[in-house]
Amino acid sequence: GGYDFAYLNKPLIFTGALKKDAVKRLKDTLEFWVNVTRENALKTNSEAYQLMVRTRLMHSYARVKIKEKTENWDYKNWGEPINSWDMIATYTGFSLVFMQGLKKLGVKISEQEELGVFHLWKYIGYLLGIPPEFLPENKRQAVEHLYLWSSTQNKGDEDSIHLAKALLDENLENTIYKYPFQRKLLLNLHQSMNWFLIDKEINERLSIPKVSVSAIFPKIVVQTNKISQKIFDLNNPEKYQKLVELGNKQQMQVLRDYLKHTPKDFHY
Repeated sequence: GGYDFAYLNKPLIFTGALKKDAVKRLKDTLEFWVNVTRENALKTNSEAYQLMVRTRLMHSYARVKIKEKTENWDYKNWGEPINSWDMIATYTGFSLVFMQGLKKLGVKISEQEELGVFHLWKYIGYLLGIPPEFLPENKRQAVEHLYLWSSTQNKGDEDSIHLAKALLDENLENTIYKYPFQRKLLLNLHQSMNWFLIDKEINERLSIPKVSVSAIFPKIVVQTNKISQKIFDLNNPEKYQKLVELGNKQQMQVLRDYLKHTPKDFHY
């Protein structure tokens, strides 16, 4: 859905994202998210902290190269490459938009958990160089930031369509699943989730194909989440912790699979 903001995509386009492996880009994002969201992850010199430094250096290098090599960069509409406001919007996606998606999938989020997520991403944004006074601390501030920022953006364009297609095609290129029919099924599942979580207008603008019986998989996910929350009883600290441990185990396994199946010359 983030690809529907045309101006936000331009640094990706001008740094050659469409010419690079989408599996590698997804692996990088997954590796960053998993590492920075673990318990006590952000201690100095931890793996997550090193990823912060690497990401900050990557952003700096991209800014320099875009300004050095790109003659037709539209500063009036796009602003500076990878500017603070675009970064705030991106990390609002990891907090506000992320939690809205979870709620739509049947996950209950307490007020304490919600504030904790905003606090975490405010600190992550600070470590990545965003002035902390501009980072949202709660849902109201995040909605205001995202609303104001989105008013400066154009709707998705041809670049948006190409980026969305490249990300969906990653399902067919990834070797985590051995057989083509498994990869095709994964693609269909992700397309159905897109249509469930994102507005029809945006899906059509990004040319996301609508698969048959597209509502079945999201409904299964919603019911599974509701059942698991009843079984684990989120009001019981011990059962809550078991659910946290289960989620951590599953997320770490997904990351290991991506690291294993990303071409070795793409590893840092």
